[in-house]
Amino acid sequence: MIIFFYGDNNFKAKQKIGELKKKFFQEVDPNEHSFNILDGATTNLTEIGQTINTGSLFTKKRLTLIENILSNKKPSFLEEFLEYLQKNNLEKSDDILVIYEPKIKSQKDKIMKTSLNGEKDSALAVKEKKLFEFLSQQKFVQEFKSLAPSELSTWIKSEVEKRGSSIKPGAIQELIKHSGNDLWSLNNEIDKLVNYKRVGDIPTEIENLDIEKICSQATDDNIFALTDALGSKNRALAFKILEDQYRLDAADEYLLAMLLRQFKIILQLKVALNNGENLNRIGPSLGLHPYVAQKSATQAQYFSLEQLKELISGLTHLDYLNKTGQTDFRTGLNLLLAKI
Repeated sequence: MIIFFYGDNNFKAKQKIGELKKKFFQEVDPNEHSFNILDGATTNLTEIGQTINTGSLFTKKRLTLIENILSNKKPSFLEEFLEYLQKNNLEKSDDILVIYEPKIKSQKDKIMKTSLNGEKDSALAVKEKKLFEFLSQQKFVQEFKSLAPSELSTWIKSEVEKRGSSIKPGAIQELIKHSGNDLWSLNNEIDKLVNYKRVGDIPTEIENLDIEKICSQATDDNIFALTDALGSKNRALAFKILEDQYRLDAADEYLLAMLLRQFKIILQLKVALNNGENLNRIGPSLGLHPYVAQKSATQAQYFSLEQLKELISGLTHLDYLNKTGQTDFRTGLNLLLAKI
């Protein structure tokens, strides 16, 4: 069976993948021996074949997840991968292959490829289009789109209610101003707000003032302070800020999401500013709070385009290594930042 997920709503996609894994572990593989993640950007057909075709003494099925296949730069890989899928009839196999491609999205009835480098969306190349057409014809296909403003408000209200609380409409808009369309950040802020507004075991309604108190610029300032320290080559300060976050029990996934978000914002702003665009227009077009836009534009001066691309690539790869148990997140992050 081939399951194909695509779209730039990484939060929703990862939620769905998590649900699939949970169901697979409960129904098929309680010891979690038959699940593998492959980094599509670096994998090859040999690794894919060995992972999918390797039998298990414990289960009759395997679950394999491949992410970011379009980032693979090996010559002819996409054509060979498509041929492999077709030749081996994997769509009819009992094994489950999940392919998630965050760089593809539908846009005005067209399928486009997004860029992490701040560049404009582009049409799929011929080999990418052929692979997409095959995958999109599978029985299980789902696109995860970024939420529209009205959908975002509904999502926040729903997530607050799932946690047993409620939130005023005005507070929803204040929360969006703070975190934009970043569901990872919003999810973390909702947790903080619900816990803050709990009186004993009884949650109370979240109001505008709560956003100012709990979701003030403190979180952004921590990330800004870290990127400032990195940009000025003050590694001692950067590592101190990280240690402070660890002592506050900041989740690894949250730290990674915030760092990735910030460096992507800086990269997008740097590209736009280099192209002569006005900051007052860039910020709103990216859905950024004016404070975040101004701070990030200042930080864009610290880094070259190449540095920013390498940082984003390194953080993305660290996420993969951490999820596959190949490294300790905090050690990996320290090593990555030490290279700046």
